[in-house]
Amino acid sequence: MTVAARPSPLARAWSARWPIGAEVLLFLALTVVYEFLRDLVGVDDISRPLVHAEQIVDIERSLGLFIEVDLHEWVQSIGALEWTTTWLYTLGHTTGFVIMFVWVWFRRRDQYPMFRNWFWISHAIAVLGYWVYPLAPPRLTDLGLADPTKESLELGGALSWFQPFRNEFAAMPSMHVGYTFLFALALFWMLRPSPWRWLAFLWPAGMLFVVMATANHWWLDGVGGAATVLLGLLVADRLGGDLPRPWARRP
Repeated sequence: MTVAARPSPLARAWSARWPIGAEVLLFLALTVVYEFLRDLVGVDDISRPLVHAEQIVDIERSLGLFIEVDLHEWVQSIGALEWTTTWLYTLGHTTGFVIMFVWVWFRRRDQYPMFRNWFWISHAIAVLGYWVYPLAPPRLTDLGLADPTKESLELGGALSWFQPFRNEFAAMPSMHVGYTFLFALALFWMLRPSPWRWLAFLWPAGMLFVVMATANHWWLDGVGGAATVLLGLLVADRLGGDLPRPWARRP
């Protein structure tokens, strides 16, 4: 009699379909790990991130698309728009991925493990980006741009304790844009054949506007975030085994 080989613990974890409580705990644990690693690869010497910022500005200017300063100043001149973009940056992304994960869990349960793996693989790749290319965001350069999110990120002092652990130079890639692009791709595939599924890409487009309006990212950071997600997609697909893919047509 032949005894089938049992999958390794790593393989079981990769393809696990746990109860929702276990998934919530896993999500929280991986979030803590991600924030820890992002801070771990931070740099103390500001000169290197600033040199990289100059490189980004030079690239954007050479393309005729250095728009961050004008966009930021325009948004700051309109009170309602400044308030909206500030709080969208502060809270919108968290609310967005909670809603997205819950929706996939309840509406596309079979595709949830691959979706979850793709999400976290992309974040692991992002940490490598923060390590290899620390980059100062527009608000920390000599462009004179205000930082409208500083106080809101502390939420009235409730999260002030977290600020010393925040990597200020983790701008490339922008995962604010990256994971909204991931969500847009997932929705685009999962909502087939609806013609409205193209509207999903308004999500990352809006987030790109927000991160530039708040002087937290260059638009090239958003491109880097999208590239990170696409690389994460490739890795997740290669390692996915027989897990159902969001990008595969449902029978």
